[in-house]
Amino acid sequence: MENNRKYRMDQDTFSDTAIRTFVQAVLDGKVKPHLMSAEPPEDWDARPVKVLVGKTFEQVAFDETKNVFVKFYAPWCSHCQAMAAAWEELGERYKDHEDIVIAELDATANELENITIKGFPTLHYFPAGPGRKVGGGTHGATLALQEEPNMGLHTLLLSLARSL
Repeated sequence: MENNRKYRMDQDTFSDTAIRTFVQAVLDGKVKPHLMSAEPPEDWDARPVKVLVGKTFEQVAFDETKNVFVKFYAPWCSHCQAMAAAWEELGERYKDHEDIVIAELDATANELENITIKGFPTLHYFPAGPGRKVGGGTHGATLALQEEPNMGLHTLLLSLARSL
């Protein structure tokens, strides 16, 4: 296996046979991975930057009528913390656009089946239109963000947003 997926046995008793059967089912793709998800906050969509969790991600990100720009972050990440004010400003700038959603997801508390986050922050843009979730993967653009040496984070974000 070349991913960090976790699988949970549903059986109460563990025996050699049960474990072998479970492992074979995982290898055959018959068992869905166990994915962490925080509970969605009641006010997840009250702010300009929408707060996504594993349980609500697909409903928002794969809405074909909207352009969705998601920041995957870790609360302890200094790059993510430095980016927070600019991301909020981006949300403010587009809050009145019905077809644009600026969102964030704590990737340390939420896992997604078809998106693996390898660094923080990671930005993923899901353009409006059909075919966002095709063949077990996703269509869109991903950017593992590292600040450009000659461009401030705020300027970089705003230049990315102009392409929305």
